[in-house]
Amino acid sequence: MSQIDQFLTALKRALKNKNWNYKQVAQALDVSESSVKRLLSNKKISLDRLEKICDATGISFADVCKLAEWQDEDPYLVLSFEQEKILSENPRLLHYFTLLTEGYKPQKIEKEFQIASAESKKFLFTLDKCNLIELHPKDKVKLIKNGLFRFRRDGPVGKVVFQQLREGYLYSNFQGSDEFIRFGMRRLSPAALGKLKAKIEKLYLELEEEANYELQVESNDKEYGVLFAYRPWQYSIMNVLKKRTT
Repeated sequence: MSQIDQFLTALKRALKNKNWNYKQVAQALDVSESSVKRLLSNKKISLDRLEKICDATGISFADVCKLAEWQDEDPYLVLSFEQEKILSENPRLLHYFTLLTEGYKPQKIEKEFQIASAESKKFLFTLDKCNLIELHPKDKVKLIKNGLFRFRRDGPVGKVVFQQLREGYLYSNFQGSDEFIRFGMRRLSPAALGKLKAKIEKLYLELEEEANYELQVESNDKEYGVLFAYRPWQYSIMNVLKKRTT
């Protein structure tokens, strides 16, 4: 990740921590909301612009620099096998924990989802016991780690998610106005495949970061499944002609 990428990511996290959304930042800068979105994704943003955003939102420019420096090379946080097992055995607990990582407060989860206060408290105690959160008085929650959670592909949660992906996600004609798919067959060298993987990882990270920040803006937006994949494969109809043997 480049230095400007790191800084913009750190700035977005700092704004989120201070409960600033795009609309509020736009009002503070007296510009349009779309302008703020462009600014926070523009890798050629000027130092003057960055300072103005920090000044308008009361965020220390120096603190953002430190936060950018402290970011891990790998921005993903992987849970232990035991933690994943606990979550995979209770889908409601898994969904509850996911909402917490997205910035929801327990009170908001109880209000917007079909969950009783008693069940919410039980989940909080369970998550605290398995060291996924720190539970404080009045049901205030602090995540043990901040970052983008990635479940192991072969872990307890990953197996459940991948099974649903195979059975449900791809069972669509992808013709809706809010659906999109592209698929192609290409011959790639190992070097080209390595570059493709790096680009996919970068794009996925940018999507995760943007989605995490957007959650502070419009919580009523639809959830979308985005799939990046490649594997050695060939259409069966493209394998009917056999090569001649010499």
